[in-house]
Amino acid sequence: MDPRLGQALTLHQRGDVPGALGLYDALLKEQPHDAVLLHYRGLASFHMGDLAGASDFITRSVALDGSDADAWCNLGMVFAKQNNPAQALRLLQRALELNPTHLDALHNKAVVLKSLHREKEALSILQHIAKTHPRAIGPLCNLAATQQQLGDTAGAAATYENVLKIAPDDETARCGLGEAYEALGRFGAARDQYSAVLQRNPNNAWALVKTLELRDPTADIKWVDQATQLAARADLSADARIRLNVALAQYHDRGKHYDTAFLHLKRGCDEQFRRQPFDSAGYSKLVDTFIATLDAGFLRTAAVSGNTSARPIFIVGLPRSGTTLVEQVLSSHSAVAAGGELPTLPQVSFLTKELSRSHEHYPVGVRTLSTDALARMADQYLKHLTTLSADAQRVTDKLPFNFMHIGLIALLFPNAKIVHCRRDPLDNCLSCYFTSFADQVQFASDLAALGRYYVDYDRLMRHWHGALPGRIFDIQYEELVSDTQSRIEALLAFCELPWEEACLRFHETQRGIHTPSRWQVRQPIYAQSVQRWRHYEAHLGPLRSELSPIVG
Repeated sequence: MDPRLGQALTLHQRGDVPGALGLYDALLKEQPHDAVLLHYRGLASFHMGDLAGASDFITRSVALDGSDADAWCNLGMVFAKQNNPAQALRLLQRALELNPTHLDALHNKAVVLKSLHREKEALSILQHIAKTHPRAIGPLCNLAATQQQLGDTAGAAATYENVLKIAPDDETARCGLGEAYEALGRFGAARDQYSAVLQRNPNNAWALVKTLELRDPTADIKWVDQATQLAARADLSADARIRLNVALAQYHDRGKHYDTAFLHLKRGCDEQFRRQPFDSAGYSKLVDTFIATLDAGFLRTAAVSGNTSARPIFIVGLPRSGTTLVEQVLSSHSAVAAGGELPTLPQVSFLTKELSRSHEHYPVGVRTLSTDALARMADQYLKHLTTLSADAQRVTDKLPFNFMHIGLIALLFPNAKIVHCRRDPLDNCLSCYFTSFADQVQFASDLAALGRYYVDYDRLMRHWHGALPGRIFDIQYEELVSDTQSRIEALLAFCELPWEEACLRFHETQRGIHTPSRWQVRQPIYAQSVQRWRHYEAHLGPLRSELSPIVG
């Protein structure tokens, strides 16, 4: 090996990527067609964030020598970072054809499959890796995260516990185990995991955030101070800074220090919204399209799937409107299994372009879906429910944003029940603002955007009620709090389920819960969240202005 290449590799491994890059370039001037050099040069570009350069160099490398599985694997990850998962999978598969046991290619394939919401395929690969590489910490942690994502919270906890037997100081595994324990309702055990991380590394932002978010008992003041100092550091990653500020807001809110809470909340949300603003005008146009396309006249006369199943119970509404509470109540019934927030209906909607006679995108293409096409879509949805529970009479789907798809639900499942959770608009929007959704709910990081979104959501729901009379049961959060038994009785009656006392004792039901409401739904009904917005009235001007058509 040329000693200069050895020097470049040493620099690269030590993290001095610019230094390594300079040596690679000098060598390539002399050996422009060296596949190994091109591969390493591409890796250096990748580590510098130059994806176009990485793609160019590694593509040239595999063109010269197509036998290097490492190069194909790395090229696959370049395409994954470029948001081209289909090509990434093809390249990773090429690496696996050359070396079927290539650990990085297997793991990276699982990562890409998860990005495509193909979690079950990813799970199969990760389970295979766990058998063949039982001490591979990264894939094992990914396996646990995937298990939790698919609802196997106990399995996820067991996997994390196994990782910690191998690597007791692994912070990712210990924080992941804490989250699994939270989902299982073991909040004290979760706190122990976060504390163990912080004793070794007080700057672990994830552990600090999770410690502050836990409600009982409240966080030790030293961790509050540590989080406050860390959140003010400009050299911290933006993600960590945002999460810390939101967690500090939640902590101070519980302590009734409302102005301090809002100060941290606005810092975190403003930074998040600058990174990922929400297109309110574009969303309004989308709602216009749904209302114009799936109008009352069309829905009265449209073809339906012919599927008579009443198995799904769709629980819709804005996030933080009570959807998790309603699912907990229903899943406490002996005939009901909790499905959680399923991506299945949106995935089924993507079939519209392929199956519609006009080959138009959803929702416009829905107007030309035949009975057979609708039946195929309904069957695909029901097959997924079977994987969640083979024998439950009913299965809940509480993805809140399915409120967008109520027209499609009516066509796919004429007998399915649709439960719409409502809450005071100001309380609902404030609760969204307080919740660290990261990049999953972009509109929730800005008060004005939240208000505009709520108005659009409200007019779409009014449209569905008018177009589909009698199909949607509204349950008001405040009424559920103040008149619990009668509202649960009405809910069960709408779902054609007999009364069971267990539904009133929903907080005793044991299941994995992965939403931000996992603490609340394990407590008896309480009214502290009603009229919460009044504590922040002085700060809510932009929200109230946008909500004025609704709240006055």
